Amino acid sequence: MNVYLMFRDHDFNPEAEHEFDSDTLASDLELKRIFEVMSLDDKVIASVCASAMLHPLQDKEEILYRQAIVMDSIANPEAVRTLYGITIEAQKRIRQSWSWLSLTQSVSCVFSSAVSLLKIYVEMLLRLRKVAENETQNFHSDGFIRLLTMLQSELNDTYFHKIKELLHELENGRGMLISATLGSCNQGVNYVLRRKETDHFRRHWFFAPAYTLSERDDAGFADLSNRRERAVNESSNALAQASEHVGYFFKQLRQELAFYAGCLNLHEALHARKMPAVMPEILPPDKEERSYKFLYDPALALTTPSPVTGNGLDVVNKRLYIITGANQGGKSTCLRSVGQAQLMMQCGMFVGAEKFTAPIRKRVFTHFKKEEDKNGISGKLDEELARMDEIASHLEPECLVLFNESFAATNEREGSEICRQITSALVENGIEVFSVTHLYTYAASFLGYAPCGVQYLKAERTPGNRRTFKIISGEPEPTAFGKDLYHKIFEDSNNPSCFYCFLANK
Repeated sequence: MNVYLMFRDHDFNPEAEHEFDSDTLASDLELKRIFEVMSLDDKVIASVCASAMLHPLQDKEEILYRQAIVMDSIANPEAVRTLYGITIEAQKRIRQSWSWLSLTQSVSCVFSSAVSLLKIYVEMLLRLRKVAENETQNFHSDGFIRLLTMLQSELNDTYFHKIKELLHELENGRGMLISATLGSCNQGVNYVLRRKETDHFRRHWFFAPAYTLSERDDAGFADLSNRRERAVNESSNALAQASEHVGYFFKQLRQELAFYAGCLNLHEALHARKMPAVMPEILPPDKEERSYKFLYDPALALTTPSPVTGNGLDVVNKRLYIITGANQGGKSTCLRSVGQAQLMMQCGMFVGAEKFTAPIRKRVFTHFKKEEDKNGISGKLDEELARMDEIASHLEPECLVLFNESFAATNEREGSEICRQITSALVENGIEVFSVTHLYTYAASFLGYAPCGVQYLKAERTPGNRRTFKIISGEPEPTAFGKDLYHKIFEDSNNPSCFYCFLANK
């Protein structure tokens, strides 16, 4: 039996090797908070959701396949959580049963352990089938319909009756029926475990010759044990394989359901804060357009008690987005919201917005400013250039790169020239770029840029210089907004520590 809830035709592997920059990407986009809300301290959910989001899908049909299952999960939260809960209970009972399979066990121990494990799995499979019988009509996605239909067809009453009968017989403590043939020198060979004919067993064997071992016959017991091991060897292998197969099914079912349980937790957390979540519209990778309404940062929305601000955009034929404006105006938050939405879209999830349309991107890279190297091994600019060099070695057309105040560790002229050359090389090779910057020379150098469309954005300010934390369309301004800092420091004329105020009072 196959789960196939994450992919249409193969299993999901949450232990797949992460990309070189996965930790940096998660840190820059503040995904940790999202993973915490999704997992609710469930380590399996945390691991699966992180793996899914940091391995974005590239195929539109695969994304749509997951989207349909996510929507089914949101419409049937109790059923999904019940299924997930059964997988958790199955693994818990296995751990508590003191039954396990190991290469170091004797054949008889493997036989006994496999029987015990299968009894637990059969009980859990029966519970899965009952859920499927009650809930199939409520699901509409291909993934859930296939899974729930399979549980009913493969695990029918005949199957359960037969498997329970066999396990009861194998666990029966009244002994085993073993056959053998005579080999050379009248040695027993071809030992085989046989099924007992329950209707005629006593009549056939009641008058059969019998031999009872003495309590002190250690050699006889050892010989009988050896013959028993030889007889059950083939059956032990079959039982162990069956147990491992069913165990893998439960493990895979838990891992794949964990993603959708995490999506449910996140969706409910956002709904509790009255924040919108929408299934995005997916465009092909060759498209250069973006459209979103009230796009916000879910990590921020889940952290701060105050309402967060959403942004809107509707552009076509743009490959470069340059965001300027004063500090603490919402630029970095906007940049993170774009990156988060891209990853959430490409793992089949909803995004934090009222509307979101974007093209598929092969990879998402971030190059955010970092703190100074405390070890003094390299300067800040050297470190930024080294990170950019590593990113460049993995870039290809139709990727997305997010810059946040990159290369500002040097002076305006040098920083602008470094940014200009890197940005030009990226967009001219088919890579989409979002860049938050304070470097006016760099930003202004793309005014009227011919090789690709450029969209200028800026942090909005009211006529009274109040920040709204919204990002709107607007060309860069040749100012560092030092006037804001001046007013912030000197706005209190009664501050005795202010030298300006001291002179004014004099």
